[in-house]
Amino acid sequence: MGKPARRRLQPEARRQEIVEAAERLLQRDGSRVRVEDVVREAGVAKGTFFLYFPSWDDLLETVRERLVAEFDRLYPLPTEVEAPVDWPAVMDAQAAAFIDFAAARQGIGQALFHSDFAERRPLALHAIVRLAAVIRAGQEAGAFAPVEPEATARLIYAAIDEAPRAVAMGADRDATLGALQHLLRRTLAP
Repeated sequence: MGKPARRRLQPEARRQEIVEAAERLLQRDGSRVRVEDVVREAGVAKGTFFLYFPSWDDLLETVRERLVAEFDRLYPLPTEVEAPVDWPAVMDAQAAAFIDFAAARQGIGQALFHSDFAERRPLALHAIVRLAAVIRAGQEAGAFAPVEPEATARLIYAAIDEAPRAVAMGADRDATLGALQHLLRRTLAP
């Protein structure tokens, strides 16, 4: 029996196939995944991989951008266009969303945010920028203390980032979330 015939795909569809194969493997196996695993999963040649992604880090960057965009789509930030916003509740909800989102994606999260790749290509401060925007909006509404938004966002992010790892290691999710929300309220209270 010969090899199955290769499907002819448009370049973007082939690239997407590689990205989706990487996502599946990273979710299952985390940082242990290599180019060879992805090409085998996607059913493409190694040369095809490098046609679309000049390096492993380029693929990981693409996967990370998709993950961040998914979070932003699932948990958009409100605006005060239609009604006043309860900014402390928004911060609480963002913390809960991040814990649940990250806990459901432990393998891929480890590979993208807590690995050598993450040190070589730090996230473009997306989460910190997002948190700083919430802090600024809350300050403008009089709901948050006059703290320095970026520095405070960086420290808050460290706590939020640790929470899903604690849950993955066996910590009670509700207790962890409650402690995190208490910390956020105390830090940002006017």
